[in-house]
Amino acid sequence: MLTAIDENGQVVNLLEIEVKELTGKYFCPSCKSELFIKNGEIKMPHFAHKSLKACDLWLENESEQHLGLKKALYQWFKKTDKVEIEAYIPEFKQRPDLLVNDTIAIEIQCSHLSMKRLKERTENYQVHGFTVLWLMGQDLWLKDQITELQKNLVYFSENRGFYYWELDFKAQKMRLKSLIHEDLRGKIIYLQEEIPFGEGRLIEQLRLPFLSQKLLTIPLIVDLKLAEFIRRQLYYCSPKWLKLQEKYYQRGENLLNLTFERSFIAPLGLNLLEVFDDEIPLHKFTQIKQNINLYYENFLINFQQNSFKAVYPPRFYVIMKKQKKDMNE
Repeated sequence: MLTAIDENGQVVNLLEIEVKELTGKYFCPSCKSELFIKNGEIKMPHFAHKSLKACDLWLENESEQHLGLKKALYQWFKKTDKVEIEAYIPEFKQRPDLLVNDTIAIEIQCSHLSMKRLKERTENYQVHGFTVLWLMGQDLWLKDQITELQKNLVYFSENRGFYYWELDFKAQKMRLKSLIHEDLRGKIIYLQEEIPFGEGRLIEQLRLPFLSQKLLTIPLIVDLKLAEFIRRQLYYCSPKWLKLQEKYYQRGENLLNLTFERSFIAPLGLNLLEVFDDEIPLHKFTQIKQNINLYYENFLINFQQNSFKAVYPPRFYVIMKKQKKDMNE
């Protein structure tokens, strides 16, 4: 941790003071237990508990990556906005890594956490009127497939669809991965943009998914071996695919009789083989409060009427739907 309370009850921020200037005793702002200063050769100077038994908010050692990212983003925000590091919010006993303009909680997540804990922390912020933005360190960067935890760390906008923030401490860059789609194999595709630390106003960079911008697209390629992949999944009794095959049997159909002459890539959370009689399976995302069902519906209309060569943001499908309605009137 980078902040503490001194013997006079004042907050001490290690990013604003030299370690050699520190004297006396220092205490945790939440549990009030005594802290000591660690000033080694590997990690930057920081406070640590003498004992964590009495503190519910500090259950692990912060990595060099986590401390360094807090420092970098604090300095970036500080150029243009009010920012507090590790501000303790007594109403619900949480300490965001950064609190920006009194209302935006920035959480830098460098390690895995339970779904229960993620939901609790997110809902606590939301119920008390805070916007929370989760920015992911290296262990949570997106790869070929997306985990359930990562799905619950995605956000949504009409211009970018599903999007995800990453922080690269070594390269000193922030990454925006947007227009996230998933194929039937579970592989994801997305667009990626990099923003060097310190470039522009950080709060505006984080608003990028909601700003007016040119139309984004991702070209698609038909998976010529998809039918064979599904046959192998059924042959080896994959629980996921056996469950889906059972649904098709109940409808008097068979997965093995389907043809896959087009791309079966869909927005995150929408499996094109699970859409029956216009019923769309709902997938709840912890960070998303918008109704994304309309996005799915508009995507499916275009999927059914067109031979897809690319995927687009949600706003595109709304425009296409309106144009077709106007043509028919």
